[in-house]
Amino acid sequence: MALELVIVGDVPTSVELAPTKRVVAALTDSVTDLPEGVVNASFVDRAESQDFNVRYSGNDYATDVLSFSYIEDGEAIDGVIGELAICTPIAAEQAEAAKTSLSDEIALLVLHGLLHLCGYDHQTEADQLKVQHLQEQLMSKAGNTYREFVWET
Repeated sequence: MALELVIVGDVPTSVELAPTKRVVAALTDSVTDLPEGVVNASFVDRAESQDFNVRYSGNDYATDVLSFSYIEDGEAIDGVIGELAICTPIAAEQAEAAKTSLSDEIALLVLHGLLHLCGYDHQTEADQLKVQHLQEQLMSKAGNTYREFVWET
């Protein structure tokens, strides 16, 4: 079993999932050490994002994407690697500011969250550059528009 993305719940009507599917395929084709299993992704509003962020990260603000890992000892628990919570209103604002489509922004946020679940982080400048390069490479391979990423450590 490879890494598989499953959308849980409703997809906003303004979001086309083709860019997300392409970037997930680019990730699984390009990165060899991915965990195997399912990643569940859902679209949330600001209040839900802030609630999750406070509860699980101690940060009292909404954010664009949160990732929750269910990997123990290098293995997905019951075949589930983790979950992603994508804040649609923040994604829409970021897409507008970057003059890109909401669908490409969602694809970038899903990719960013998946990279976290696969063990990539951006706590140091070197790690940020590594993740930025990988995101840019995979978005390009998928035929998606890439925007400069704003880093929160």
